[in-house]
Amino acid sequence: MNILVITTFYPHPERNDLLRDTSAIHYIAREWVQQGHQVTVLHCYGHYFRELIKELGKHDFRQYGKVQECPENEGVKVLLIENQFWLRNAKWYLPFQQRRIAKAINHYFHEKQPNYQPDVLLVHFPTNYVGIVERLDFSCRKAAVFHKTDVATVNAKPWVCPRIQNTYDLLGARTGQLQKKLAKAGIKTSFLAQSGIDESLIMTDAAFQKKWSAEVHPIKIVYAGNLVRDKKVDAILAALGSWKDRIPFEFTVIGDGICMPSCIKLAQTLGIAGSCRFTGRMTREKTLAEFRKADVFVMISRLETLGLVYLEAMSQGCIVIGSKNEGIDGIIVDQKNGYLVESGNAEELRMRLEYIAAASEDEKKSIAYAGVQTIRQMTSKKTAEQYLDQVLGTPAEKTAGSPQKG
Repeated sequence: MNILVITTFYPHPERNDLLRDTSAIHYIAREWVQQGHQVTVLHCYGHYFRELIKELGKHDFRQYGKVQECPENEGVKVLLIENQFWLRNAKWYLPFQQRRIAKAINHYFHEKQPNYQPDVLLVHFPTNYVGIVERLDFSCRKAAVFHKTDVATVNAKPWVCPRIQNTYDLLGARTGQLQKKLAKAGIKTSFLAQSGIDESLIMTDAAFQKKWSAEVHPIKIVYAGNLVRDKKVDAILAALGSWKDRIPFEFTVIGDGICMPSCIKLAQTLGIAGSCRFTGRMTREKTLAEFRKADVFVMISRLETLGLVYLEAMSQGCIVIGSKNEGIDGIIVDQKNGYLVESGNAEELRMRLEYIAAASEDEKKSIAYAGVQTIRQMTSKKTAEQYLDQVLGTPAEKTAGSPQKG
């Protein structure tokens, strides 16, 4: 089957200058390739207006608006079209840009791949592509998958709703919480496009027992992600500030961002800098290694679509604390396979962390193991199959490896 994916975020190993917010779409696409499908990703990348001056001299602006062929990424064919956002705080394209982008995409496929016809077109972040997808010359099943940023756009520009509903055959969301928020805005979605974890990465029972039978040590807490305001790392530090000279702990912060200096300063102000370690960005492999050493993973961010990092932490036997009413809510069931607190609520987080610190080893192991069991039902193979099955209405594997049209 030919699958064409349009997305706002996608990793390019050879382009470090492009923002890499998440690799979640790549992990799904890679899984479809392994299942025998032909997958092409069209990455529509918008350069932010605020970065325009910084990028002068760094980019070939002559390539903007043209479809570029990029190196394959683990069997996924990758296309890139770059454009400039012209409104200071906006993340959508102006009407004239929408027409030009659609024209450029149609021109590329007519000229470079005249025999190509996707069996299904999957569009992530659909509010970014209003005025584009409806102009594409593809006669196939079309499905849109909403992310957190789409909700803000739908609320700010409700007129996009009927256009999206008229463009696609199916509408989906990344999480159940997003489905609820979209329903309030008048958009009914019929399927979930969730992420999963490579089965080979999930901690075995033997490894789990070894981790949780280790000698008593200061509680090890970890965070991994961008250091930006919405991630609320300052609230984690504030919660841990009350532990000074009272409860021994080690807090590892993996990631980088504009809030790094202020977080380091806050740790110093709270007198807990000696218990905090700021590592900067780490590879996925090294991050997973840190999770294997940690007792608790905390991320109480707001406006979180799903956060693959939650699943990765659960897969490595961590007790995970996430945010209520955000993307992880529903996958984590409070006090069953993890804990949920209000986003950014330092006091509620402090109380939850102190409860965990005082809990028996059996209770800690029970919660952590329930998290591992949850992830064993959310492998990347299972979630990728479920995603495609829901879009097609039939088991995806029946059509895997079908010849290209044309």
